[in-house]
Amino acid sequence: MNVTRLIAIACIFAATSAGWIILGTSTQLRSINFGQRLSGKVEDLYGARLLQGAPTFAVQIPGTEQVRWLMPVQNDIKVSLATDYRKKGLLWYPTYKCSFDGAYTIVNSEDVTQKVRIHFNFPAKGGTYDNFAIMVDGAPLSVPINTHEGVGEIVELPAGATRTFSVRYDTRGLGEWRYQVDPNVGRVQNLTLAVATNFTNYDYPEGGWSATTADKSGGGMMLLWKTTDLITDQDIGVIVPEKLNPGPLTSRITFFAPVCLLFFFILVMTINILYEINIHPMHYLFVAAGFFAFHLLLSYLAGVVNIHVSFIISAIVSVVLVTSYLSAALQGRLPWKVAVAGQLFFLVLFSYSFFLKGITGLTVAIGAVVTLAVLMRVTAHVDWNEVFARKGSNLPVQEAKEATHVVSG
Repeated sequence: MNVTRLIAIACIFAATSAGWIILGTSTQLRSINFGQRLSGKVEDLYGARLLQGAPTFAVQIPGTEQVRWLMPVQNDIKVSLATDYRKKGLLWYPTYKCSFDGAYTIVNSEDVTQKVRIHFNFPAKGGTYDNFAIMVDGAPLSVPINTHEGVGEIVELPAGATRTFSVRYDTRGLGEWRYQVDPNVGRVQNLTLAVATNFTNYDYPEGGWSATTADKSGGGMMLLWKTTDLITDQDIGVIVPEKLNPGPLTSRITFFAPVCLLFFFILVMTINILYEINIHPMHYLFVAAGFFAFHLLLSYLAGVVNIHVSFIISAIVSVVLVTSYLSAALQGRLPWKVAVAGQLFFLVLFSYSFFLKGITGLTVAIGAVVTLAVLMRVTAHVDWNEVFARKGSNLPVQEAKEATHVVSG
């Protein structure tokens, strides 16, 4: 081992790292371009983000153009959210099926009959709605429907009478579902809103009002918002969990690749020193190419094959390439089990940690500390002055010593 070889290895490492940056950037741009180009199409095909506003109830004040807003005395809402993921290009979109069923009870506390203007807005303008029904006291209303402008109707409410306005529909959405109380009153009474999901890893939108109770139900959750009298401007909402996206994931794995290669190069150098094997910089070059093959295959397989299957195929190819090459090039002197273990640890395990959300950094940190501990242990008795004093040779160190002894004899 000498300075010239170290410089050559460093240049190989830098060149391979540059290749990974180009590959990672290319994959990232492909994902972004697909996302920008297809997001509108996905919304047209499968629905947009849904924001369901509470219906409004208003009574016009006689002799004026002003209105008095009525607040329902009872709000009973049932919602079902079921994931229905759709894939376009390198991206999975968190689309879902939504069933909405809301009932709102209003009371005329005046001594005279009032005409109440009811207005209901759809959660997504221009969306598609199946099994739609709008009723008053269970009687369907035959009114024109315009999803852009909503539905409006005037209902007569006798003195002291109670009416229940209800609406239900099935539709599809994307990403998240929200419910907004009537901003005209800013208050909601006797609210019971139940959201049933077929997923458990839910979340709430930023600034949203979290559920009063959240219980597991079958393979999903039953989220319940219940209150008797609440003043709020917060939305009620649920974020649909995203599926693992192959494009962004492979980009992150590729950008992290130089760290994996650096650890493996250190392992190879350690083997070079401990086993006195003369490993040439060209060997490092082909090892780097074997590592690069993993990310190259993963980047393009992920677009056509399941991401986990792509990962397994790419890992097997890379490990076989590197291990078989080192064993053949070094004529069996390399401890191939150590090389396989090193590549499985530094390349496969470190890369797979990106599949496990939230623990990637911890995995790499633990791996780095374990690697440091092992290297410190096995090289504790190495004479580094002797190591760096050796001249490069095409022969292993032991063979070079024997050749020197024969010549001197």
